[in-house]
Amino acid sequence: MTVHEALAKALKGEVILEGEPLVECSEDFGRVEAKRPLLVVRPVCAEDVVQTVRHAHREGVTIGTRALGHSQNGQSLSRGGLLLDMRGLTEPFVVNREEGWFEAGAGMSWKEIVTRLKPHGLIPPMLTNNLNTTIGGTCSVAGLGVSSFRYGAQADQCLSFDMVTGEGNLVHCSPDENRELFEYGPCSLGQLGVITRVRHRARPHAPRVTSYYLVYDDLGRLMSDSKRLMEEQRFDYVESWASPLFVGLRTTSAGPAPVIQWFYPLHLSFEHDAGGAPSKDPRLDGLGHYRHAHTEEQSTHDYIFRCEPLFAAWKHSGHWQMAHPWMELTLPWDTAQSFIETALAELSPRTLGEGRILLWPALSAPFKKPLFPMPPGDTVMGFGILGGMPAGELPAALRWLGKWSDLGLDAGGRRYVSGWLNFTKEKWAAHFGAHWPTFCALKAKYDPRGILAPGVVDFEAP
Repeated sequence: MTVHEALAKALKGEVILEGEPLVECSEDFGRVEAKRPLLVVRPVCAEDVVQTVRHAHREGVTIGTRALGHSQNGQSLSRGGLLLDMRGLTEPFVVNREEGWFEAGAGMSWKEIVTRLKPHGLIPPMLTNNLNTTIGGTCSVAGLGVSSFRYGAQADQCLSFDMVTGEGNLVHCSPDENRELFEYGPCSLGQLGVITRVRHRARPHAPRVTSYYLVYDDLGRLMSDSKRLMEEQRFDYVESWASPLFVGLRTTSAGPAPVIQWFYPLHLSFEHDAGGAPSKDPRLDGLGHYRHAHTEEQSTHDYIFRCEPLFAAWKHSGHWQMAHPWMELTLPWDTAQSFIETALAELSPRTLGEGRILLWPALSAPFKKPLFPMPPGDTVMGFGILGGMPAGELPAALRWLGKWSDLGLDAGGRRYVSGWLNFTKEKWAAHFGAHWPTFCALKAKYDPRGILAPGVVDFEAP
């Protein structure tokens, strides 16, 4: 009996051997690597995942996990093995408003979760900017956003979850059951098991959000103000990035080169009841911004979906279909300004393409999961090169990104590992630091044949 026949007989979900689904599942949002699976399994229940993983373990076949495929280095792909397409694993959806949680299948998108929570007057404490990702996917890498300085990663908000280990065992993980997997399963890139269901915190929210759009012309002042605002908890959401202004061309020995002036927008947002923000808000007292460009008031749900028009524009312009070798670092606060300014001075417009530069100030204390390591210090600064470019620009861009990824690790930084990676075994060890030996030992324990999420992490023998 073939693999296809054996799985088709055992599962309630669909098993696909050819056609468009295999093409779709051969690339991710990064479009840096293509990996074609042997076949695609679309589970509709946790037992489908159990049976698929057991078959893969028994036969020694690798198995990847994918939902909406937002990874940028093939983390959600499988070359020549099985691929679990988790998008059908969503129900049942359960809400407990009194206790402040919801439960959802791992394949449910955050967009759907926010929509389902709306009648209950609840939202997740922390949301990524892109809601077209799934709860199982983001909790497997961390899940970061503009309220992380308060709540940490989405993985930190998981109260419990169900996971299928590499031997095909379905286990419930919580602070009281399978504590080891509860701590190390999130942010493990699916290396220890496949998350099938999550219980996650939810909180009540005010009906309105007001955002102050500030512009800085000095990164140091932005960082100083951001740290003060986070420590004093003046706002519910803090969002920033770096924007280049093309000033003209300068003459160099290699020919004309652009002159770029960098500006740093900072959006500061807070929830409130209906009635509008004060005309003179003391939350802005003492800040050193260059200009207060705009004030925006909207419903809380409109604020949560604020990036949807940007993504629609990217799709309309063709940017969405380009290669996206995103490289995101979390840097020690004390050295971040120098690092970022030096990198931006060297950044070629061709490397950024039509993308963005992300700045992500955060407090370290809310981040608890050991496999999302933070740089030393109470405050850290995220720096992301979120490029978008034609495939022909990739080789030069990857050389530049690899250089600055290495420099970031050397400077005590850490990578956000859903993005493009140039990691060797030594770089994985440097990234996970003191938790690396434990991670390697847990991989051998829970996935002894090494079938899960193949070709991502280069483990050492424990």
